[in-house]
Amino acid sequence: MRKLCSLFLALLLTVCVVFQTLPQSSATRIVGTGRTAMAPSLEKPEEEQLASRRMEAALEWALTTAADDSHGYSQAYRYGPSYDCASFVTAALIAGGFQLNEGLTTYTMKSALEEVGFTAYRKGEVEPRSGDILLDTVSHVEICMGGTDCVAAHQDYDWRSGDSTGKEIEYRCGTCWFCIYQQYTWILRYEGADPVEPRGHAVDERETR
Repeated sequence: MRKLCSLFLALLLTVCVVFQTLPQSSATRIVGTGRTAMAPSLEKPEEEQLASRRMEAALEWALTTAADDSHGYSQAYRYGPSYDCASFVTAALIAGGFQLNEGLTTYTMKSALEEVGFTAYRKGEVEPRSGDILLDTVSHVEICMGGTDCVAAHQDYDWRSGDSTGKEIEYRCGTCWFCIYQQYTWILRYEGADPVEPRGHAVDERETR
């Protein structure tokens, strides 16, 4: 059921992305008069649109991957099709167009995301919202989907490839202990700042859960 929920959310995000790319006119025709009234444009500023498209693409990839049981959890083989928590989030952001090194871990993620335009807030400074990266630098990282919903690579349950349990990489609707108990330290939020060229990060051998 959770896999179907993840797939539905991914499809919903795809519709949103397509809708946002459709041309919008700032002119509204008054029916029956033949006149055209100018209305304020509803389009977001270009920078805000770019930020929105990047994060929507990242969330779509994360939800689609979580719904596909060919992807499981692994620390030893973490660069696809299996992922650990850090490589899953990194791969999602790369799919969204962020220039990141795929070898990031929870130890190196905060500074790397700041380099590509994310703002780091300490827990309590802001309320988590959809698209935020919730990070504990020594243990775990997840993608917030709003409230206490999240999508992440959580745990290897059977030491086999793929996700036979449906829980190794999973969208959790209101049941994310990491979110409920606020076990993260940082909330990393992309607000459309101009990214800079990343300096590159070595793979940290201390793999996280």
